[in-house]
Amino acid sequence: MKTISKKLISMLAIVLIAVFAFTSCDDDDDEMILPNDVVVLAGSISDLSTLVTAITTADLTNTLKGTGPFTIFAPTDAAFDKLEEGVLETLLANPDALAEVLQYHVVSGKVMSSNLSNSDVPTLLTGKTISVVVADGMVTLNGSAKVTTADLEASNGVIHLIDEVLLPEGFELPKPDIVSLASETASLSILVDALKMFPDLLDDLSMDGTYTVFAPTDDAFNTLLGLIGQTKLADVPEDVIERLLKYHVISTAALMSSDLSNDQMETTLLGEDITVSKSGNSVMIDDANVETADVEASNGVVHIIDAVLIPELEAKILNTIVEPAYFNKGFSILTEAVVKANLVDTLTKKSAIYTLFAPNDEAFEAAGITSLDNLTADDLTPILTYHVLGGEVFGDGLPATGSPIPTLNGDLYLSINDNGSFLNGLTKITGATLSGEALDYDNGVVHLIDRTLKPASKDIVEIAVEASDLMEGAEFGQLVAALTAVEQDESTDELITILKGEGPFTVFAPTDEAFESLYDLAGVEDFNELLTAVGIGNIEAVLKYHVVGARVFSTDLPNLPSTTVTSLGGDFILNLSTLEIEDSDAALSLGTSDAEIIDTDILGTNGVIHVIDEVILP
Repeated sequence: MKTISKKLISMLAIVLIAVFAFTSCDDDDDEMILPNDVVVLAGSISDLSTLVTAITTADLTNTLKGTGPFTIFAPTDAAFDKLEEGVLETLLANPDALAEVLQYHVVSGKVMSSNLSNSDVPTLLTGKTISVVVADGMVTLNGSAKVTTADLEASNGVIHLIDEVLLPEGFELPKPDIVSLASETASLSILVDALKMFPDLLDDLSMDGTYTVFAPTDDAFNTLLGLIGQTKLADVPEDVIERLLKYHVISTAALMSSDLSNDQMETTLLGEDITVSKSGNSVMIDDANVETADVEASNGVVHIIDAVLIPELEAKILNTIVEPAYFNKGFSILTEAVVKANLVDTLTKKSAIYTLFAPNDEAFEAAGITSLDNLTADDLTPILTYHVLGGEVFGDGLPATGSPIPTLNGDLYLSINDNGSFLNGLTKITGATLSGEALDYDNGVVHLIDRTLKPASKDIVEIAVEASDLMEGAEFGQLVAALTAVEQDESTDELITILKGEGPFTVFAPTDEAFESLYDLAGVEDFNELLTAVGIGNIEAVLKYHVVGARVFSTDLPNLPSTTVTSLGGDFILNLSTLEIEDSDAALSLGTSDAEIIDTDILGTNGVIHVIDEVILP
């Protein structure tokens, strides 16, 4: 036998070291081709995009990037799609519940498919196991989920793809709060829109609590809107909507249908009671049927009903002449006035029959009423009752033009011309209702007007004395002085006494500026000098020339048989197209000009005043 030399032994050792080193490097290279961890591996697989999103949402990324090792039974995107509608969205909206579901898909340790056997395998979700059955080369979990792709290795474990999402035994989806539940229910969209008008109520029904909500469907709201003559909820005053909503909420208990009994009464958030009627499986709340009962929420229960519940006040107002104002945002001042004047009970009386001329907010503003803050019930009652007739008069039954119409507080005066129907000259009837039309109610009929009516409280002399209340810049001190002078002179008629009588009269009243123009024309400084210059008889004649012995509103003028107007002092010509009074030829020769009517239809108890800017001369 030959002996191996030391040199050969040394060379052999070098070769062995090299081979060992090469082999070691090769093993290292095998480790490096594995993914970094199970999360990175899942992110590289297109069919696991939903799972990756869920891991991030549930804040499990750092856990699954840990040392492990882990075995993940990973539901594919198609597996998540098999879940019932809304389940995935609910899980993604509730990270804690989502984390429970995901932990139920993870087993501690690296378990390859070859190591799986028929057994219950504990998961990361404490106390919960997955049932594994291996048969005919197929792995089945919990009796139905199949492993479709096995043994996808990562640096800290292995992934097996499965075709269903696993849910632990006894798992219940988190219940949405009442607002979220309603938002997810297509038939409750109007209810949700209504709740959004009131942030405090919306917040309450979104937070912890024990509420019962009777939720009207969209069809129920639309039926109510049709009943009150509106097309959308935004047209209804917000305070009315808030009352309706609160009448649908019980804030002290979550009452399931099994908790309800026949004739049971429960107090709502509005402070009024609803009444339960129950027969077998049929449940009614007031006059509404429960369509879907016992929809549980995290903070109570919802019962879906087929009609909007109506509180006592609103029920009293429905189908009465108060209804169109109360349920219409554009009539807020009228509604406030009726309430403030304590007239709700009167005007909603079912046994009475009325005609209401209803002014909207713009009509109040046109009459100079923009706020009721400084008005009492005693102030408002005469105004409101002046809009109400004690009987039913439809649009085609209005009396002839020039006729007085008796109200609950004095007469209105009707003028009808080619431009429409007018009350007291200034107020137009913009909506005259016929029998059977929308504004024909159980206790009367409503007509719409464009200017609030104000009953007269002073005669035409008192109005002239208090002229500053009539129109800006219109003062009648000179006119009153002239009337007083004629009244006190024994040789003339007592004009003030006459004009304070029953009448009726129409006075074309010159302003102080109009008298100043006359003084300039006559070359005098004031009324006393004019009186001295022309005498009391001429003053009386001029004043009578401004008075007509009838009540003539501006809206009556188009109906006059001619342009010639007969006054107490003679005839004058009225130009209807320009509303100018043509002065006499003799007066014009003195340098006067035609008088223009600058304000009309100031109503007195015994007549009407029109303001003019020149003194007209016989």
